[in-house]
Amino acid sequence: MSKANNVGGTSRRRGRGLLVATIAVVAAMSMGMTACGGSSDSGSKSETTTSTSSKSSSDSKASSSSKDSTKIDADKFKQIQNGMTYDQVKQIIGSDGTEESTTQVGDVTSKIYEWESDGFGVATVTFENDKVVNKAQAGVSGSSSVQITMDQYNQVQTGMTYDQVKQVMGGDGELTSDTKVADHTSQIYMWSGKSVGANATITFMDGKVESKAQYGLDS
Repeated sequence: MSKANNVGGTSRRRGRGLLVATIAVVAAMSMGMTACGGSSDSGSKSETTTSTSSKSSSDSKASSSSKDSTKIDADKFKQIQNGMTYDQVKQIIGSDGTEESTTQVGDVTSKIYEWESDGFGVATVTFENDKVVNKAQAGVSGSSSVQITMDQYNQVQTGMTYDQVKQVMGGDGELTSDTKVADHTSQIYMWSGKSVGANATITFMDGKVESKAQYGLDS
């Protein structure tokens, strides 16, 4: 097996590990809501310019055609909204997902589908009675361009809004999970640190910081 294949397999396994943790959170939220009664982006010179333009257009088309239209990407991930049906999500992505699990609790049927990206990314979408209640991704949208420090992380306090956290961090985070169960929402955002692999994840419940975690951040 080639080194590239080994890296790809490792990246996808790490991505799936992150998504498994997210799915566990969704399941906990869903069960909690059910227990509470809740429903579940001039001459020669002219000829040279035209030729260059044509070549650029041709290269662009070749690049576009090499992209697999049946794979999920950052733009498609953004288009998926809570409340959509499986068919609507399928139409956005351009292919069927791989069913990962089906769970029946009372009159609520939960199904989790997975789609892979062109690279090493993976995304899952959770449906309850054929309506999206969660989407999560790892390596599909790309990491946040903002690099944060431990000092910034320490300034994030429980109860802050996303805009307040964004101001502290110096820019937007990468949305890795978006959940809506009954009247409650939960989003998880990730910001990268300056060291390789360093990051911080902030969980928002109903628009306010509920928890935070970090790995390897520098001061």
